[in-house]
Parts: sequence; C-alpha cells; structure tokens
Amino acid sequence: MLLLLSVAALVAVHAIAQSAASEPTAAARIVFINSYHRGYSWSDAIERALRDELARSGRPIELSFEYLDSRRFGYGDQIPLIARTLAAKYRAYRPEVLVVCDNPAFEFAMQYREQLFPGVPLVFCGYNDFPPETARWLNNATGVTEATSIEDSVAMALKVHPGTHTLAFITSTANSTNARIAEAAEFAIFPQLRQRFDVVEIRDAPMARIRQRLAELPSSTLVFLAGQTNEHTNGRAISPDESASLITAASPFPVYAFWDSDLGHGVLGGHFVTAHQQGETAARMALRILDGTPADRIPVVMQAPTEDIFDARVMRRFGVSADQLPASARIIGQDTSAWTTYRGQIIGISALLALQGALIALLLRQSRGRRKALSELDRERSLLEQHVAERTRALEAANTQLAHLSRTDKLTGLANRRHLDLVLETEFARLGRSGAPLSLIMIDIDYFKQFNDTYGHVMGDECLRTVGHLLARMANRTPDLAARFGGEEFLIVLPETDAAGALTLAERLRQSIADLAIAHTSSPVARYVTVSIGVLTVHPAAIEGVHSAVSQVDRHLYAAKQQGRNRVVASGGQGRQH
Repeated sequence: MLLLLSVAALVAVHAIAQSAASEPTAAARIVFINSYHRGYSWSDAIERALRDELARSGRPIELSFEYLDSRRFGYGDQIPLIARTLAAKYRAYRPEVLVVCDNPAFEFAMQYREQLFPGVPLVFCGYNDFPPETARWLNNATGVTEATSIEDSVAMALKVHPGTHTLAFITSTANSTNARIAEAAEFAIFPQLRQRFDVVEIRDAPMARIRQRLAELPSSTLVFLAGQTNEHTNGRAISPDESASLITAASPFPVYAFWDSDLGHGVLGGHFVTAHQQGETAARMALRILDGTPADRIPVVMQAPTEDIFDARVMRRFGVSADQLPASARIIGQDTSAWTTYRGQIIGISALLALQGALIALLLRQSRGRRKALSELDRERSLLEQHVAERTRALEAANTQLAHLSRTDKLTGLANRRHLDLVLETEFARLGRSGAPLSLIMIDIDYFKQFNDTYGHVMGDECLRTVGHLLARMANRTPDLAARFGGEEFLIVLPETDAAGALTLAERLRQSIADLAIAHTSSPVARYVTVSIGVLTVHPAAIEGVHSAVSQVDRHLYAAKQQGRNRVVASGGQGRQH
C-alpha cells in the first residue's frame, strides 16, 4: 500500500513539472531608441549586433524599436511631438530595460525618461565625448562610450603615408555630435598638427565647395572625414553614408574616417570604434540587468576597443599595399581565392577541358585549310577596323580643334567675343542663385594706335599677344575667364570675387604689364606700354543684366583714361568711383 502511494506521488509531481515546463516563459521587454533612421550603416550595425547577442543568450526577448531620425530632418522642433507620441504608445506598456543609441537618443532619454519610462534601467551606447564626471550622477543607468580619437587616427594614417604634408578635415556642425568633434579639433588638435603640417578645414560646405578646395590641394594630401557636406535632397539632409560616397568620389586623395560605417563608401580606412562592439556590449549589459544586476552596479565602459580596418578595393585605387598597414590591421573586401572556393569544380572542368582539347586537336588536323582562310579573313577585318578607328580619331581631333577655334581669339589665344558673351550670360544667370559677387575687369592698352603707327602692325600684334598671355597667366582660377573684347581691349570675368579681390588683381595686372617694359616711345604716359583699367563688382541684389554691367565697367575704363591713364578706376557695383 505504501509503495502504491509513493508511486502515485511521483506521477503527480512529474505531471505538475511537465505542466509548468509547457507554459511559455514571458518575454523580457526591451525598448531600443535609435538616434537616426533605418538604413544608416552605423546604427544599423549596432542594432544588428544587439539583436545577435540577445538571440545568442537563448532568452525570450520582445524588442521594440523607435527612430528619432535626427540627421535627416529638423529634429529639434520634433522632440516634444516625439515625446508625446511615445507617451501615448507606451502608456500601458512597461519595458524591463531601455537601450539608447548615440547622443541624440541619450539626450532625449535624459529629458523624458521619467515621464515615459519611470524607474526603467537605462543602457546607452555610441555616446561621443562622454564626460567621466557624468557617470557619477547617472541614476539607474550604465553604458558604453564611443571615444573617437582624432589624434590616434591621424597618427596611424601618417604611418601608412609618411610623405604627407597637408591634412584636410571635412567637418560640420549640423548636429551636436559633429559640432563637438569640430570644436575639439579646432581648439585642441589642429594647433598641434599645424606645427608639422599644413592643416585645411572645410566646414559646413556644399559639395561644389568641397570639390573645389580639394582640387586646389597638393598631391601629398590626406583627407579626414570628421563631418559631412551640408547638401540636401528631396526635402531632407543627406545621410552620412550618402555624404561619404559623394566626398570620396570627389577626392583625388585617400580619405580616412573615424566611424566604421563609412567603410564601403569609398573610405580607405581608419582607426575605428566599431558599431558591432558598441551593440554587443550594450546587449550584454542589458542581459545582466535582466538577470538581476542593478544598472548602477555595472561600470560605464569609458574606453571601447578600437580596430584598424582598411578597404581592399580602395587600397588598390591608391596603390596602398598590405605591407604599409599596421600589423594588426584588418582588410575587408579582399577577393576570395577561386581555387579555395571552387577547387572541386576547377578540377572537374580542367579534366573536361583536357578531353575537349584532345578532340579539338584531332579536328584541327582535319580543318587546317579552313582555319587558314578564316585567319586571313580575320586579319583583313582587323585592318579595316584599324582604318576606321584611325579615321574616327582624326575626325574627333578635327572637331575638337574646330570647337576650340570657334571660341578662341586667333591672335592672343584668349577667349573670343562669342565665347565671352556666352560665359557672361551663364555667370549672370548663376549670380542670383549663388549669392556671391561677380567682378569684371576691362583693360585697354594706352595709346595703342600711336604704338602701331610707330612700330608697325607686326609689333602691335606681338604686343597684344604678350599682354594676352600675361592676362591668361594671372586670371588662372578655374572659373575665371580672360577674353579679348575687341581691338586692344580685354575683359576678365571673375566669378565669386568681391570688390577688394578684383581691385587687388587689377592693380597687379597694371603693374605686371608695366613691368614687361615693352618700349612705347610715342606714349605721353611713359616710355613703355601701360594700360588703363576699369573694375566693376556686381552683387545679386543689384543685377541689371550683362549689357548694363559691361557698359558700367566700360565707363570706369573711360574714367581711368580721363584721369591720365596708367591707372585703375573701380566701383562696388553702384557707380561709386574710388
């Protein structure tokens, strides 16, 4: 009887255990607030690493995601609205852990955490420039910082490129993270670097400006991507990924970055705090909290591990070999050996090809005559294609020469009047959009008729050529244009040049022409060739059209002649003489 009771008790206990085991364990709730948007490489990689690490724990977890989209839109104005939306959404939903990614999400949580998720432990990751003293007043929170070291990244890059003389930094202040980096670089890092290198900062610039500045730098330049362009597209700011692709495509120099999310967008490499490590560390902290460890007992990770990573495709572009890299560097994007991947297929195909080769050799013995005829036909076709290609190249060269002649003054080699008119129309149309001033310089050789009468037209032509060549050399920026206006008159178009810059160039032109010391004994002004110059600067708010501007600068030239020649008369665009 006692034995039967014992057996019955064991069966009952087993049944109860089985019933308890069959009941599903409630999933732990984690809310993840992302500072940016789905599709941004950096935060996507953090999110992916967080998911993977949580999944490896085997613990049932219910993840909810929120995106602040702080980089692409006017985030500051949306903060209260986002807070109200989340308050309504999570009114009856309480998570066990709140995870935030990057500075905007951390700052949002600090402002609204007690309103939205009172008493919920906080784990942060990807926080830039985290002050050590902040960790002391954090309540029920922990996390991992993103300590970006510009100095270490620059030092590593210089070891790869020891012949570097110029360091160009792309910076921006569009968001708080980039603004802090730009400020720290300006006051703490650039002064030290300038003791050894030429440091160029391109801040909050559109792509056109970035492209222009990079084109002006010497070949011994490295570019560092510490911010992004201020371009917008389709009503939003472009993302950091899009910005990196645009800048690296425009840069003739290697580009280094400080975030591994820029890899794959044309960046050569960098000394990175990786997104994967940030997400993985945050997930482990969240799991410890779910296991019962208070967040305040988990130390904040102040120095996340770093890694030197390079892109093999960009290395090939700039001729960088693996031997130049740090010993611990990791290279991504390397071509996998075909032999390792397809060894069995290669052996099988090789055997098949050997068999086919034997059969082909047998067939070739029977078709030697046919092959000879086909070879001769192929040779004739190649000759014909060669002749066609040569004729095509000749036609293209002729067309290029004709196009050049159609816009060039034959005597001086400068732009002719037709090309000048087209450029003036284009620059005046662009003037209203760019907001930058446009300056015109009109030059006239003093007493040129007397020069021709004294020395003859052959020497007169030589004088025009010499002056024209000097103008072309001195008006040498990419957008500048020096043109022969007519006879002994020339006109220089200077886009994005203010009155002071135009006046400085005009005075240099006047002095440089005088320094040529071209003899002019019949000139009442001097014993050598001199010029009179009129200068006009047009601003967008005072656009009157090409004809009006040319007439005004011509009047300034006439004033220079009236005042005794061999001088410059300028105006700020309102008819005021200086």
